Amino acid sequence: MIFIVIQQAVQTELIKKYWEMYESKKERPYLVKPSMPVMYFGNSKKYFESPIRIITVGLNPSRRDFPDPDPFQRFQSMKRDHHYQFNQQYITALDQYFEKDPYKAWYEPSFEPILNGLNASFYGNKENTALHTDICSPLATNPTWDSLSKEAKKDLQASGVKLWHELIEYLQPDVILISAAGEHLSKIKFETESDWETVYTVPNSRYLINSKKVKLANKTVNVYYGRSAEIPFGQVSPSNKVKIGEYIKVIAEKKDQPIDFRAFHHAVLESEQRDNQLFGWSQEAN
Repeated sequence: MIFIVIQQAVQTELIKKYWEMYESKKERPYLVKPSMPVMYFGNSKKYFESPIRIITVGLNPSRRDFPDPDPFQRFQSMKRDHHYQFNQQYITALDQYFEKDPYKAWYEPSFEPILNGLNASFYGNKENTALHTDICSPLATNPTWDSLSKEAKKDLQASGVKLWHELIEYLQPDVILISAAGEHLSKIKFETESDWETVYTVPNSRYLINSKKVKLANKTVNVYYGRSAEIPFGQVSPSNKVKIGEYIKVIAEKKDQPIDFRAFHHAVLESEQRDNQLFGWSQEAN
């Protein structure tokens, strides 16, 4: 009971911080209007009940999450008048994202096949339910993140990255999946328990999955990274994404069973050339 009360208090404080950020920046010309801060995407109740808690990581919400002419069609409960139960209204909107009208064209070809290999899904129809988060900012922008000015990115990241770390401490995941430009990996500021190593090579390709272990306040978490192409894990076929998920599931469940992979360890990165070798940024994949 005490744990539940503490978690509720943490959630309330997080909501306050997310909305304070939004209010302080909502007039920026590059923010989508109208919109709202998106703390996470997905059913948090099912997530907390999952045997394996899985978080996926992007950069910031898409403007397509607030489409014209009905910008809150993906967050239905926010279309009602705000009242004294605002926090519950907001959490309901986040929790129901994948039940109402999710941006399937992005989620389904990117993270969802890997999640399926983990017996997980964003949609709450598997043993494990995943949540999606954004490390740079919870605010939707137009243009997209890559097209923002350096000043705009700096402005959003100043508070966005810090809030993401607070959110992850609240969510206490077992697995974090990220596929973005390699430069964003340095934004993960949790204490490192073991540094990046290549743990999986996609069959018949040179596409690498790299992993590191980081320390949260109460546990150690495995972070998995694969380079992106247009969308997360965009250079990997759906069937191979499922295999990646199956491999990660074996590790998460600590089962000793054979699986098709090639593992090898790299020492601490010392140069950009070593980065390219470890993360495969200049390599082609199938």
